[in-house]
Amino acid sequence: MESKYSIKDLEQLSGIKAHTIRAWEQRYKLIVPMRTVTNIRYYGDHELRVILNTSVLLGAGWKIGKISKHSPDELALLALDASPYEGNFTYELNELKLATLAFDIKRFEAVMDHCIERYGVHNTYREVIGDYIQELGKLWLSGSVGISQEHFVSSLIRQKIYAAIDALPAKVNDKSGKYAIFLPANELHEIGVLYLAYLLKERGEQVFYLGQSLPKEYLTDLLDNQPIDHLISCFTTHPELPELGNYLDELEELIVHKGIQVHLTGYVFTDFEPEKEFRNINIYGTLKQLSEGLS
Repeated sequence: MESKYSIKDLEQLSGIKAHTIRAWEQRYKLIVPMRTVTNIRYYGDHELRVILNTSVLLGAGWKIGKISKHSPDELALLALDASPYEGNFTYELNELKLATLAFDIKRFEAVMDHCIERYGVHNTYREVIGDYIQELGKLWLSGSVGISQEHFVSSLIRQKIYAAIDALPAKVNDKSGKYAIFLPANELHEIGVLYLAYLLKERGEQVFYLGQSLPKEYLTDLLDNQPIDHLISCFTTHPELPELGNYLDELEELIVHKGIQVHLTGYVFTDFEPEKEFRNINIYGTLKQLSEGLS
């Protein structure tokens, strides 16, 4: 059964403003909306893919008048050719969105195979998957991707990252640091921190992966037995905003006398306005910024 999207959904998924999409409908007939029995406009997977491929071509410098002269199948091929490795991966990210929305395992696997063949394992995980994890979080929080869809693709990505981590050599470099990665109590959004575990192990660091929903007081079991240099976490839904300041106070008390640096990111920090500067705690706007801060 084909999915139904509002024009707001197309905007969220493509990054193209709704009023622009509507103008293209009227002037170029780029897509044609369907209507419910109560005359409400909606779009299907076909229209979504046209808009996503159009966004790729616009990013490559094409004009909408030229784009509108091509069939949907031609647009798909042109979008693929227009997205050489430049660090954006718009075509691949759009294909992953489509696979997520349709619960399409074959498409997901095909995109991954395409990326590995075209860009190599290193860039596929560091760039494509890294960017998509960030994008998926935005889509889930905006409501464009439902909980079941987010769980579906998160499970697929999790499997891929675990396999990629297992495939890395176990040897650490001579100057490696010790990194502990965890999620706080009640936090289950794991793929972001798994991605960071992959990046760190890939460069030869020693990683202690503690997984989901770990109350901070249980960190002492590790910190009292290992000289950890860095603690890393991603707060998507927990701790909730009213509790965040107290949580960071207690985390600071736990690590400050051990000389440990803490690196945090996540959606809960979007509206967080700290009343003080926390010692040894670094907060990043995005997952990618955090990963770059560790390099």
